[in-house]
Amino acid sequence: LVQVGKELLSSVKESKKSKGRRQPLSKLPRHHPLLVKDCISDDEASEQLTPEEEAEETEAWAKPLSQLWQNRPPNFEAEKEYNRSMAQQPPYCAVCMLFQAYQAECEGSSQNSGVTPAAADGKIRTKPLIPEMCFTATGCSTDLNLSTPYLEEDGTSVLITCKNCHVCVHASCYGVSPDKATEDWMCSRCTENALEEDCCLCSLRGGALQRANDDKWVHVMCAVAVLEAKFVNIAERSPVDVGKIPLQRFRLKCIFCKKRRKRIAGCCVQCSHGRCPTSFHVSCAQAAGVMMQPDDWPFVVFITCFRHKTPSQAERAKAALQDLSPGQIVISKHKNGRFYQCEVVSLAKETFYEVNFDDGSFSDNLYPEDIVSRDCLQLGPPAEGEVVQVRWTDGQVYGAKFVASHAIQMYQV
Repeated sequence: LVQVGKELLSSVKESKKSKGRRQPLSKLPRHHPLLVKDCISDDEASEQLTPEEEAEETEAWAKPLSQLWQNRPPNFEAEKEYNRSMAQQPPYCAVCMLFQAYQAECEGSSQNSGVTPAAADGKIRTKPLIPEMCFTATGCSTDLNLSTPYLEEDGTSVLITCKNCHVCVHASCYGVSPDKATEDWMCSRCTENALEEDCCLCSLRGGALQRANDDKWVHVMCAVAVLEAKFVNIAERSPVDVGKIPLQRFRLKCIFCKKRRKRIAGCCVQCSHGRCPTSFHVSCAQAAGVMMQPDDWPFVVFITCFRHKTPSQAERAKAALQDLSPGQIVISKHKNGRFYQCEVVSLAKETFYEVNFDDGSFSDNLYPEDIVSRDCLQLGPPAEGEVVQVRWTDGQVYGAKFVASHAIQMYQV
């Protein structure tokens, strides 16, 4: 009996040990960038194309990308051709392409990055569309340093092209010092001969990539738009820390490529309007023409899906000029947030100035008299890029560079 009792007690202890053992945490998604490649089976890594995927592409925006999906065999020649094509259309920089749709709708805006004549050194310079804050304010850091050592004094940056993959970028957007911007320059991926490496945050090849942590690679454009991605060395735009991106982003399905892929890949961003659930990869959204534009800290990029897209400010102003007249009864929104029926008393155009302050911030609703270094009421607006002094609402005077003058339609009701 004593022996049986000991065996029973030993069995109970073993049972308790077994029940008390911690269970392993849930696995990371198969496509998570921090997942070691060796942990992925060959069956999971290989993704067979469905007949639908092999069929000819019908959507216009996706036709140039037919050979660039990551579920297809690597095709470096197709990447080179795509990079060459993107380098020939505004904004010419593979990183600034993030705000291409926004730039196209800003008619007459100084953010139009048209090619300027080549300087004496033969290099072409344009103004980057992406503010420095978009590189600095990623992640959760509030320690903002908005100085950009690779920008020219007039706010432009030299365009450089990789001699191997032909990707074209601004030196400031990619983190290249001007002395290295030569005809023999190669991007980071080509320098390390990592030609078969893909962006771990999306499902497309091509474009400008920088090294991320854990020997991964990431599009600079994707790193800017994904809030939790962080540039460790801000000036060099590399490496990119993707370890703090929440797992939920990797479980979202891209509305653009889910029909072209059997498995979820990369991580998605979502529409910024309210609780809109629309999600997409940054590169897919850019190629499809989704509106992405600079936003206030800490969100950096404001995204508008097609469902929430409204006419541009210029289109609304033009329509308003044609439709409204004094004496007309309209519905107007009061500053208390409520809507009231009212009568249009008069219409007028008001001129506002846009400037970029020395600390990296900007304002697009300055009155001409706010610029104290020039009599704008008598002489008109300063030249684009001219250094000015601005009196702000706190009574202090700050240094800035003039960007543009905007005529806005105003109504009195």
